[in-house]
Amino acid sequence: MAKFQYKAMNISGKVIEGVYEAPNEQAVIDMIRQKSFYNLEVKEIAERKDINEMGIFGKIKVKEISIYCRQFASILRAGVPLIQCLSMLETQTENKILQKITKTVREEVQKGSSLSQAMSMHSAKLPSILINMVAAGEASGTLDNSFEVMAEHFEKEHKTQQKIKSALRYPIIVAIVAVLVVIIMLVKVVPVFSDMFAAAGADLPAPTRILISMSGFMQDNGLMLFLIFVVIGASIKIYLSSDNGRLAFDRFKFFMPIFGKFQVKSLAARFARTMATLMTTGVSITEALEITGNVMDNIYVKKGIKKVIDQVKEGKGLFIPIKSMMLFPPMLENMIMLGEESGTLDSMLVKTADFYEEEVDRAAQTLTSMIEPMVILVLGGIVAFIVLAIALPMFDSYNFAA
Repeated sequence: MAKFQYKAMNISGKVIEGVYEAPNEQAVIDMIRQKSFYNLEVKEIAERKDINEMGIFGKIKVKEISIYCRQFASILRAGVPLIQCLSMLETQTENKILQKITKTVREEVQKGSSLSQAMSMHSAKLPSILINMVAAGEASGTLDNSFEVMAEHFEKEHKTQQKIKSALRYPIIVAIVAVLVVIIMLVKVVPVFSDMFAAAGADLPAPTRILISMSGFMQDNGLMLFLIFVVIGASIKIYLSSDNGRLAFDRFKFFMPIFGKFQVKSLAARFARTMATLMTTGVSITEALEITGNVMDNIYVKKGIKKVIDQVKEGKGLFIPIKSMMLFPPMLENMIMLGEESGTLDSMLVKTADFYEEEVDRAAQTLTSMIEPMVILVLGGIVAFIVLAIALPMFDSYNFAA
């Protein structure tokens, strides 16, 4: 049986749209006539592809979700019906995966599903916080406001992510370039001087002998070293993809020198922002914690939040369980305590989120300013050693000749 989308007009002149399952197009036309409707259009709907067929390796960026939510809110506030709103979004959304999701969501809504139910069918691609916020908006009749809140939420999350990436991008690029430069010098440059020193037959100083030995080892065993690094890299990746490996690495992030405090602040900002966004729209604290746990990308924090949820269900409040996690900064813990005592937990979390997002910005700048001189010193030290090792025999031969 195929699915057909039809458009018809009833006796009063109202246009009716719907989806009907039938063996062929004529059966749909007969159904319309039996209801005394005037047929306007009948077209077959292609079977909805599984989300995996839409691109299992594809990704919807946070920025794209933010723009999508902003457009959704604007169209709804203009008084456009939901079905037409989804059709408009389908045509103007640039991300192909999001475009196909919008199409299938529209089809499900036409069949009678709520928007949140239709979106939940694509939970592998859409953020869980968005689906739950849509459900809350449908229940309260403020769907446009929910999308507006989500647009602001994802905009701030995008800014936080960009700050983190910008702090890490520079040292990673410099480190890669430094390694490549050293390899080229050892393989291409040093052998030229090595042959020249061997022809001179002079005694070489220790730094030069070390450099020539490193160059010879690199030339003789370059392929083996490459394979060793590939095996080590693959082993680390396999270990980190396992549950135990991911948990151990995510826990280690909190104790990393320099990066540890930055990690804590960024996670605190994300936790506070997500909780605040959910609670300001009337989502219960336990449900907000569950959604926030799913949003967090750190397994160690997720496990901690699950324990917090269990304790909250036992009636212990939020402050004591969060404090027992010993993961978040004291300020976040204290703001939660004040919020619970005053009954303004959602507004306290908003202020805390704003504070830590600014802290992440400052921490990113501090981190970059600290790493830059460290990288330059390390790179300069390596280059200085190579230059010194090459120059020392020349100085010795000049002094001997003099």
